[in-house]
Amino acid sequence: MAPPQWQQYSPDDTPDPDASPTPPAYQPPKPPKRVRSVAERTVRTGGGSSVGLAVGGVAAVAGATALIFALAGGSDPPGADAPQTDAGFDALVAALEEETGSTQVRSVVIYPEYAVVDAPYKPEDPSDERELSFYWDGELDEPSKGTGDEEPFDLATVDSAVLDGLCPQVEQLVEDPDGCYLIIERPDAEDETPAWVSAYASNEFNQTAYVEFGLDGAVVEVHPAT
Repeated sequence: MAPPQWQQYSPDDTPDPDASPTPPAYQPPKPPKRVRSVAERTVRTGGGSSVGLAVGGVAAVAGATALIFALAGGSDPPGADAPQTDAGFDALVAALEEETGSTQVRSVVIYPEYAVVDAPYKPEDPSDERELSFYWDGELDEPSKGTGDEEPFDLATVDSAVLDGLCPQVEQLVEDPDGCYLIIERPDAEDETPAWVSAYASNEFNQTAYVEFGLDGAVVEVHPAT
């Protein structure tokens, strides 16, 4: 058998320039998707009390206040339906009665431009812990559903004219306040200083003060900024 004939490899000195892949042009990364704030998730999310974060304690309130005010506050004057005003609060009570046939509630949180209302699902049955949580900004949204054990009270017994003057008092306790919000709940029967309404104010440094009031607007207890 004749031996194989080997050919010596000779590389091409003039390769085809089109044969080399062209690297893709630089594309900047896409911006990340915006994360919703605590306040946005609290108000819009169903399944449980929508105001749990707001009433979970003074420390929790202080930690989330900047986010809450960023959503609810602002420098624009409140509109005619602003629930912290006399007319706005009365409109909220009327809308709740029209929607549910009752003005019984378990808790109400009132921001400058909207309110969150937790109302018993069956006002006639105090032992039923089911509740409806409404978002109101001039009209009631479709409620989310959850449970709660706070004792109901009649929201119509709250004097809207009294509420109208509470925020200015607490805002005096904080330097450059961002805004104010109110929490209305029936006080605990064992509370030595029972108060129906708590008004909170904070600033951009997360310094928070709050004042507790009776239904008549009388100051029950003052908590300076911390």
